[in-house]
Amino acid sequence: MLVNELRIVGSTQTNVVMAAELIRIAQRAVKQRPPEPRKEGLGQLVYPFDPDLAWAAVTYLRTPTRVLWDVYRSRATRLEPLYDELCADIREDQRALWRDRDGISVEARRVDEFAAGERQIVGTVKNAIVDTLARRGVRLHVDPERPATRWVARVDDQGELVVSIDLGGGSLSQRGWRREIGEAPLREHLAAVLLMLCRFDPRKDTLVDPMCGSGTIPIEAVEMARATPRSSHTLRALGLARDAQPLYADADPLVVGCDIDLDVLAAARDNARAAKSPNITWMRMDIARLEPQAIADIAREKGRTIENGLLLCNPPYGERLDERDLYDLYRVMADTTRRFTGWRAGFLVGNPLLERAFFDAGMKPRIKKPLANANLRAYFYLFDL
Repeated sequence: MLVNELRIVGSTQTNVVMAAELIRIAQRAVKQRPPEPRKEGLGQLVYPFDPDLAWAAVTYLRTPTRVLWDVYRSRATRLEPLYDELCADIREDQRALWRDRDGISVEARRVDEFAAGERQIVGTVKNAIVDTLARRGVRLHVDPERPATRWVARVDDQGELVVSIDLGGGSLSQRGWRREIGEAPLREHLAAVLLMLCRFDPRKDTLVDPMCGSGTIPIEAVEMARATPRSSHTLRALGLARDAQPLYADADPLVVGCDIDLDVLAAARDNARAAKSPNITWMRMDIARLEPQAIADIAREKGRTIENGLLLCNPPYGERLDERDLYDLYRVMADTTRRFTGWRAGFLVGNPLLERAFFDAGMKPRIKKPLANANLRAYFYLFDL
């Protein structure tokens, strides 16, 4: 069956955040408000396909991991009828989804319920595309390294197999600026999710990451504030690309990244240079000694004033610390956080000791939200100080 839907895919529990970001981006980039999406699970949004909205989503969204164009759907449960259905759909399809001599790649995701292995499904989808297009005089070949279009086959929540084009050409979480990874880095799209959950306003909020590691949160804060575009050769191959500039090119948020490790700070600076985010201030600082005055001094040196402030970080979860040491670290974080009166503080952490340490310091979160970090169960906490 031919379908025509735009699918935004992100981490679990991010549906609301992704929808809110798309509204903000689409109204600025293409002067339209997206329709209300259909939600699938806790991490997918589905819209009627619109080329302008698809371009805006791939080019500017930072909270999803993928943007897909769903084009075929099959209720087949075996390979032979799947091949036949796809061939019939492709013969009928008049959309410009391919060009002569294009390279394609096919991957399968979440296909455990299908009565065949992943490689067999990949081969069936690939053969249906290549064979049918060959009969129409369009010669395609397999190019796993740099295909013009990446195709994804997956089984959806209704048990049907959906074939889509990955409009971003792969994971959108990989921004391309990482030079140094560091230990347990926060994925870029999750940093954007945290900023959205904190309602970070770059016009008013001073952002401080007191344990910045490789710099993901500070860099995302600047890039998200400017709405820096990304390019996609898949959009070009499909004729959907257009010139793109930052949507808020004059945005200049006050952003500070702190860490006690000089080598880590050097790596964060290198990542910021690669991301072309030079205006971040990097400061060597033990979180136990971080004071509001140090941030006020930075603001004054830049000729800025602090209207509102946001502390945001992804602290250690305890893989390399025993429980007592981890509690002590979280209690130090709580004591430091309390000094920033009038600010907000957000933390993504996979250990319940943080909530206990902050409670013992007399602080209760305004928001507590489950939010997976890779394969780790974690919670996002937001405190009003």
